[in-house]
Amino acid sequence: MSAPASALPEEVTRLIEQKDFEALEDVWTAKMEKAASDLPFFFAVASAVKKKGGGTQAVSWLRFLADYLGEGADGGARMDVLLEIARMSPTDESIRSDLEKALRERFASHPALAAVLAHFPLEKAADPADTGGRVARWLNFRPGDIHWMPGRGPGRIVELNPTLDVIRLEVSGTRVPLSLVSAEKSLTLLPPEHFLRFKVEDPEGARALAEKDPAETVRRLIQSFGGSLTAAEIKEHLAGVVEEARWTAFWSAARKHPQLLVSGASKTAAVSWSESAGAADESHRRAFEEADPSHKLDLARRNAKRSKELARFYAEGLAAAAREAAAAAKPGLAWELSQAAARILPGEKEVFPAAELMASGDPLDLLSEIRDHTPREQALEAIRKSRSDWPEVFAEQMLREEDVRVLAAIFDGLGEQPERRDEMTRKILRSPRLAPRAFLWLAERMHGGGGVLPASVFFALLHALRQDEFSSVRARLKELFEPGNLAVSLVRAAASEEEAREMLFALDRAGGLEDHRRGVVREALLMKFPELRAPAREYLYATAEAIEARRKELLHLKQVELPANAQAMRTAMEHGDLSENFEYHAARQRHEYLSARVAALSDELSRSRALDPARVDASEVRVGTRVTLRDAATGAERAATILGPWDSRPEEAIYSYQSEFAQALLGKTPGEHVTLPDGEAVVAAIENRETPRELGGDLGTREVGEAVSRRIRELGSV
Repeated sequence: MSAPASALPEEVTRLIEQKDFEALEDVWTAKMEKAASDLPFFFAVASAVKKKGGGTQAVSWLRFLADYLGEGADGGARMDVLLEIARMSPTDESIRSDLEKALRERFASHPALAAVLAHFPLEKAADPADTGGRVARWLNFRPGDIHWMPGRGPGRIVELNPTLDVIRLEVSGTRVPLSLVSAEKSLTLLPPEHFLRFKVEDPEGARALAEKDPAETVRRLIQSFGGSLTAAEIKEHLAGVVEEARWTAFWSAARKHPQLLVSGASKTAAVSWSESAGAADESHRRAFEEADPSHKLDLARRNAKRSKELARFYAEGLAAAAREAAAAAKPGLAWELSQAAARILPGEKEVFPAAELMASGDPLDLLSEIRDHTPREQALEAIRKSRSDWPEVFAEQMLREEDVRVLAAIFDGLGEQPERRDEMTRKILRSPRLAPRAFLWLAERMHGGGGVLPASVFFALLHALRQDEFSSVRARLKELFEPGNLAVSLVRAAASEEEAREMLFALDRAGGLEDHRRGVVREALLMKFPELRAPAREYLYATAEAIEARRKELLHLKQVELPANAQAMRTAMEHGDLSENFEYHAARQRHEYLSARVAALSDELSRSRALDPARVDASEVRVGTRVTLRDAATGAERAATILGPWDSRPEEAIYSYQSEFAQALLGKTPGEHVTLPDGEAVVAAIENRETPRELGGDLGTREVGEAVSRRIRELGSV
């Protein structure tokens, strides 16, 4: 591409403006002898001269340049000059033959030369510059050459097909089709000494080198790219050379080499190769001195084992940083730095001992300042030894702790007071949102240790799937619903069909769970309780008082009414002719009524479930709640209680959940609008009909209330 005339030296621009072509030719020749490869200069001069009417001179000078470059065997530059001539003078009689000759000379050994020239015939080309450029672009790719493709890795070109505009790159046995444009953007030709080329040409040799000398493998890879790589990039480039199962051992072995430098943490760590072990150690010292305290800890942890001298340097530096942190009233950081120094050089005197830590403030505040789990566990041990209230501190920290290793230490420490530990366990299992990480850890631990967990834990797991407090552990939470895991064990331990049905109901409606995991748990339930495949019985929910009243009625019918009726029938039969015996027929009709009533009551009582006020969650309208409704038009408020059909007293604003009025309300939350049989209203408040709702209550017991209301809505009873 021609450079703009404004980029030319001022003297050259002046000569062009003056059309002093003779002087320009001298400048051209001098420049050609001094820097013939500066093609942008020559193209800019030629273009500017052509615009001033010197097209013939410009083409002549370009031909002179092409011949000069041809003598120097710079085929690529000569080709660019010929293409510029074709662009400036497409009707030139000789340019097509010159271009084809140059292409044949430059790409004489290319296996696809004939096919590409046949597809792009220069002698018939309307635009020889464009056609010649296309031929050169295609021939820049050669079957057998090895290129690197981002996201794919190194591969070998196995096909050039200009007819279909396809270049195929074989990467790890897969042929990747690319257009010419895509190939030019994506592919990088690997030089003969590049490690990735070695990986493709001799995969067995690359694997043998990685097995024998991990550090040399990494060195060759880094030097192939001419600088540093990230740890993630190194692992990606060595895929197929180092098996995934061996990666940790390979990387640990490579990092032991004194010249390998790793700066940073995790996959983004920058990895480079130092020219000597001494230079590498000096680089580590320099990085440590410039780092803040947190990074000093990371650097010391990763590199202290490189040499005894470096270990002592790190330990002394950490100790000094610990003193500075203590002076700056940062006891948590001072403890962490001091403990790290003690681990590197055991036996040395601690610069910030446990006594100073304990005297520095509230233990829970101190624990929150300690980032790493190991010094946090050591701080907990110091608290246990020095404070009489350590069980309270341990219990509170268990609610806050995020690291499973520290949770295990706290739980084991509380083993000295079994009652306190059992109390904490019940509290966390009852209210998981208080301590999401501890709840998950406890559930897994008890499951793994063969402990018996209450069914409420299953409902808590389902709730946790959609609770914000569990967002950081949601992936692990979902794994508990896989074959053989906690959720499956919980449903297999269901004590009754009724409990299993409640579990199935909750499972089918749980949000945030993939179908395949839901199916695993569902199948486990159905295998233990095949009867769950049949339609569910329609339970009848009522207060304990209403159920007791029906039981008394049934007992009265059986023990008083039916015996009295039987006696009345016997007495009537003694009167003789039964066909006209009014007393007998009346007693008989009474007997049929009483028998039907006994059967109905027996069936209803077998399906009855008592509403326990303590088990009702008033976060939405459910059976057992009292609702305050505000008239949408007037703003007047009224209360309504939703109970079972046996408790229904509409005149006292107590409605059966089977009524049209209650069906419109079930599932509504405060603030929602609702259309009732007598008009529009807003749900102003919801409360338990007998006791205020307890915040943070037992999720397991709340599930019962939810199941009641959802069951009713599902059955659609009116």
